[in-house]
Amino acid sequence: MDYIGRYCGREVYWLDFNNYENELPDKDWLCLAISSIELDEEVFTKFVRRSIENDILEFKGAGNWGEKLHDLFDETMIEMENENNREIDISTTCHNDQVLADAFWQCFYATGLPATADYDNIKVICTDLDGINRIAELKSYLKEFELGWLP
Repeated sequence: MDYIGRYCGREVYWLDFNNYENELPDKDWLCLAISSIELDEEVFTKFVRRSIENDILEFKGAGNWGEKLHDLFDETMIEMENENNREIDISTTCHNDQVLADAFWQCFYATGLPATADYDNIKVICTDLDGINRIAELKSYLKEFELGWLP
């Protein structure tokens, strides 16, 4: 993962979606995943399973396929609940009708984190399933957020 910056006390990282196996945090993190082209559902489902195993707190799907990402995350979460006979409580949202800046801003202000979260150490992990590197774009949004800009 590549460190992008920090905002509102949350560290922000860029994750290469094709190389996430040993990169995901193991607690207190949320994910903003972007996809604007049709995705490989099997590959994404593996990512979701690993994310849940690594105690993700919240998932946000963005881009034209944001709703599909959200739905697949929820479906996989339900499958894992049934397999393990335990409830999994992870908030998921979709943002395919918003620009990336809006969805990114919500990683800091509109989150549904559980009471068990370490609010002082939340990590925001951003990735693009289409292979687009958005580090520079996200860094520019962080600078704008620091100046008080609201998307």
